[in-house]
Amino acid sequence: MFHSGAGLRRGPIARAALTVVILSAILSSPSEADSPGPASWMESWIAQSQMTGSWFGARDALAGWGITPGIRYTTDLMGNAAGGLRRGKAYAGDFDVNILADLEKLAGAPGLTFGVSADWGSGTNLSLDIGNIFNVTQAFEANNVVRLSNLYVQQSLLDGRLDVKAGRFATGADFLTGPANVSLVNDAVNPFLNAVQTNVPSVTTPPNTTWGGRIAARPTGALSLSAGAFYSDSTLNQLTANGTEFGISGSAGYFVIGEAGYRVNSEKGATGLPGRYRAGGYYDSNEYAYLDNPGRQRTGNYGFYLLGEQMLYREGGAGSDQGLSLFGALIYAPQQRINTLPWFASAGASYRGLVPGRDKDTAAFALYYGGFSRDLPGQTYELVFEWTYAIALAGWLTAQPDVQYVVNPNGRTSVGNAVVIGMQLAVEF
Repeated sequence: MFHSGAGLRRGPIARAALTVVILSAILSSPSEADSPGPASWMESWIAQSQMTGSWFGARDALAGWGITPGIRYTTDLMGNAAGGLRRGKAYAGDFDVNILADLEKLAGAPGLTFGVSADWGSGTNLSLDIGNIFNVTQAFEANNVVRLSNLYVQQSLLDGRLDVKAGRFATGADFLTGPANVSLVNDAVNPFLNAVQTNVPSVTTPPNTTWGGRIAARPTGALSLSAGAFYSDSTLNQLTANGTEFGISGSAGYFVIGEAGYRVNSEKGATGLPGRYRAGGYYDSNEYAYLDNPGRQRTGNYGFYLLGEQMLYREGGAGSDQGLSLFGALIYAPQQRINTLPWFASAGASYRGLVPGRDKDTAAFALYYGGFSRDLPGQTYELVFEWTYAIALAGWLTAQPDVQYVVNPNGRTSVGNAVVIGMQLAVEF
């Protein structure tokens, strides 16, 4: 997401607690040889979707009122084993608390929901040791900032065929999102195609938010159309912003984006292999300095993108998510004079349930390519390969070993190719 200093300096308590949880889950998981019988409290605990359960019934009571709380912690423990500017290791953590309220249950307003969330980001950015542009960890925010994140209302109309959202939320929550049902550690496409943010720094991705509105329509079950407009302040430092910067400056610009999507075999009971394809474009109205002449500026920046996901092989019958899928992305930002990455491309494959008996695990491979502007001498392209395997240790705990190989960090052949090894852990409380 964004950059900070490197090093393994924070989060020892969190790391130790998570290690204990992982060992407990591994040691207490029943083997296939165990005879069937009543589930023990440990087996029930591992199977539930949140580590802290129902909060002695409070969670169920809140759900009855239309209030759904969510608490999640994600941490990346990564090291640069070779190459890059220097060897290094880093911890990065993200703690998120969110509340979604169904205002039809609470206040009798059909189809209306309210969302609010807060976020604490900690740790450091290993990519500063490597010197590359696609951050090798996606669970990262700098400076130990506690911020207000989402604050919005959302209205569903016409039996879900029309949806309107307004308030403070991230552009990357609704547009340019990465492939569904795939967890990747590098932040190039997860959770948002960050090459756009490289060219347009004011574009927000969770947990950073800005004022905006979005409308989405679904004329048919397969076709979707959406458009959004967002406040775009290029002077705001998203590393230090705490989410309460509610003011609107007359000198700031706006960011608009439109997207069309088409799903295949997505209807209920469809027996064909599902897929999703999207195309869109964006425009930002701010001033941009020329890369080879910072004293000269141009108004406005724009780009186009294509996204695709397609299952190729399915295990099980219709509706099963086990099997092999491919995904890809392409971004083109034509104005090379002001765009660091005029070209971005990504491709990959994932397999849910690759290992027999591990139906909820996901193995994935992805590559990310960024072509630098010709006005940046000495910088050609950066290419990253990623291999990862998300292990569902419990309904609420995922451990994900990850290996990345970075070619030409920041597009420079003078910097050695880097080998990054580590682990991502995610806990739902």
